[in-house]
Amino acid sequence: MNEDGMGLRRLMLFDAVCEAGGIGQAADRVGMTQPAVSQAIKKLETGYGAALLERGFSGSELTAAGRLLQRRVRRMLDQIEAAVLEAAGGRLHAATRDAQLRAICRRLTDAQLRCHIAIAQQGSAVEAARRLGISEPAVHRAGRQLEETVGVALYRRRVHSVTVNPAGLEFARRLSVALHEIGQAASDLAAARGQAGGQVVVGALPLLPQLLLARTIARLRAAYPDAAVAIHEGSHAQLLGALQFGALDIVVGALRNPRLEGTVVETGLFADPYVVVVRRGHALAARAAIAADELAAYDWVVPQSDMPRRRAVEALFEMLPRRPRVAVETSSLSMMMTMLAESDCVSLLSRSHLQFGSYRDDVVALDVPTPDRDRMVGYTARADWLATPLQLAFLDCLRAECGAPPPPLSAPASPSTAAPKASAPRDTRAGSRP
Repeated sequence: MNEDGMGLRRLMLFDAVCEAGGIGQAADRVGMTQPAVSQAIKKLETGYGAALLERGFSGSELTAAGRLLQRRVRRMLDQIEAAVLEAAGGRLHAATRDAQLRAICRRLTDAQLRCHIAIAQQGSAVEAARRLGISEPAVHRAGRQLEETVGVALYRRRVHSVTVNPAGLEFARRLSVALHEIGQAASDLAAARGQAGGQVVVGALPLLPQLLLARTIARLRAAYPDAAVAIHEGSHAQLLGALQFGALDIVVGALRNPRLEGTVVETGLFADPYVVVVRRGHALAARAAIAADELAAYDWVVPQSDMPRRRAVEALFEMLPRRPRVAVETSSLSMMMTMLAESDCVSLLSRSHLQFGSYRDDVVALDVPTPDRDRMVGYTARADWLATPLQLAFLDCLRAECGAPPPPLSAPASPSTAAPKASAPRDTRAGSRP
């Protein structure tokens, strides 16, 4: 978002026009001239390549494209107001809180939001300046202005560094998600024009079979040849943080046990229990019955201690008469598979990895009981996520590839075909169909 594109001020003016029912009425409310407001709307229409308003003698009515944009803008502004309220709510007077919130939000600028989010994501003002390609003093200036506008401390300032404090980090997360709404608006408008392009950004957890994602992407691109998918791999903590900042659309992989709640929603796709595995040709590979002491007699290759699979391994070890010797501890799946192929070591994988993984012909599952029998693979999304048509198509392809049933149909989240002068309906349900 920048002043040459769909700037925050223009989007706020567009929302004011939607609420007031016309450009002239909005100009009176915000204290600007009608030509200035009209020019801001024209720049938005040029940027999005679509007419947003139909002007008439009685006011301005939203076009179909305008209703789509207004829904995203309203969600963005609601989220910004919620972020400001959480950060500065303690200093706002109850009787005039709404008016104070609107006044604070009107003073926010693109530069302030962009710099604050960058400081939070990059870890310091120095790194934020490098990431944004601007001077460090400009980043510091934007940060000070933001603190003055919101009225609360957002940073830790030391002699040689400026970083966000806990309140600043949460404020940045909420702002990042809010601005993400406007990025999604372009996809909504493109889909409405019959342009099936765009991008889905997916976080892939360790042990998620790559073939499963590859087949899902192939299904998607068969229907949407211009679609692009970005895959980011990482630990659960890394990907969950990126999801909550709006940098990812969904995270796919093993769900947590117990399930996560609050700001994210987890949706199961298929049961995926752990299985004990050895290389083909291993002495245990052809055995119909394997005693516990036989498993304990072999060396094991195990994941590192911070991975859920390691906890399952430790639980399995407790079921054996003695603890096996750990030969290799690694977070690298390829290293683990190489050790299995080159030795008589034993390890633990998910069943789906044997079905979809590239190593599925190299290892076999042993018929032995394992912990975490209720392990589930699925996807995680933000609780307030409103998916674009392309993102919904990706989820449909993922469900089809996993053999999962379609989700229950929800009430349409899109505005009606009429052209109202007031705000369009809002829908904040995760994954709701527009």
